[in-house]
Amino acid sequence: MLKNLRQHGPGLARNDAVIAAGKQPRPDDELIDINPAVNCSRVTYLLGRPYPVQFRNQGAIDAWTRALETTKVWRCWQEPSTQCRQIRTDILRQFEHARPERPLSGAMTEMVAEDLQRLAVEISVNLKYHFQKGTVIEATPALETLLTNSDVDLSLPMSMMAPPYRAQYLRFGETAMRYLKVPVAQDADHFFDGVFCFLTPPAEPCAAGESRWTLELIFASKRQDLYRGHLSLLGDTDRGSGTIGEWLTRVVGPAKEHSEEEFHRPMHAAVSYVVRVFLYMALKQARVTEHRDHDAALRRAAGLGERKRAKLLHRAASLYDGITVGPESLPSSAPVCASGGSVTPHWRRGHFRMQPYGVGNQQRKLIFVAPVLVHAEQLQGEVPTPKSYRAGAGAVTEA
Repeated sequence: MLKNLRQHGPGLARNDAVIAAGKQPRPDDELIDINPAVNCSRVTYLLGRPYPVQFRNQGAIDAWTRALETTKVWRCWQEPSTQCRQIRTDILRQFEHARPERPLSGAMTEMVAEDLQRLAVEISVNLKYHFQKGTVIEATPALETLLTNSDVDLSLPMSMMAPPYRAQYLRFGETAMRYLKVPVAQDADHFFDGVFCFLTPPAEPCAAGESRWTLELIFASKRQDLYRGHLSLLGDTDRGSGTIGEWLTRVVGPAKEHSEEEFHRPMHAAVSYVVRVFLYMALKQARVTEHRDHDAALRRAAGLGERKRAKLLHRAASLYDGITVGPESLPSSAPVCASGGSVTPHWRRGHFRMQPYGVGNQQRKLIFVAPVLVHAEQLQGEVPTPKSYRAGAGAVTEA
């Protein structure tokens, strides 16, 4: 366990904004007790909740706020241009100046260092999600089925793939979890729970008027209800004419220590699935439903007595605010083939592409041609799962 941390360097200097708000800043040499915040940050069981919701429910956000809200670094972390890796670096710097309760052996020191690295990532992504007022996004089972049976044209401009918020957690349902594979997973029930998506603007304008934003993707995994760790990807984007395929190559390519089969293929499929969700959300006809269950419960609790309020807040712990995207049901199946041949039920794959329109077909708009389940009337059991193959050089369809 780490002992208290002494404020160190400019990162933990006094916060003038705190003084203006009437709160007493901490003296520069005062010890900061980070143990309560660290202890609250270790998520073991998700309890059926999205990962950032469980992190919040354990009291981690409140604990870190109490520990650092009067420091300059807390204000810096809240800046829209602050990336997760910057928050992680600051947290690791704090860990470095915290002393263990007893001396550690060389091997134990290395294990503790690796554990703190993982913990710093987990804390940083949840704090970034909190600072930027993140939203949980969940696709309906119907949309997950449609998207896992669809392709994406890799020549689409990256500007089409803009996450709707600066911070979101895309939570995967049963269909997406079965489709996506965790790299180097040893257990069949090891799945991705979801992915943090942060679109961060540059701190300063780039040369020649360029505006290079950073898209950070942090996948959280689980085994049954047990949290199992994370996998992080990061890539710059000009949000302009660069293609989705080029961005995917930049993001997945640096992990050269892993083989194509064990890492690149499953991560390429996972990232391209995230791309498909955001492409769908960019469509004019996209169905998006907002739910504010947690906020509504807090508003109801505000007018209750202490006993009833505590009871309602306990029930509200499983609630969260977010949006649900996608249709409630699958579209009708395709008509029976006219050839008269025997064709087993299968998916005719859908795809996203740019369609010409307007005068002289000079303009372009994004359209989604939904997949169709052919010969659905012949099904005796479950709907066919997506095939694991690549259809065409410009499409991504890995399962």
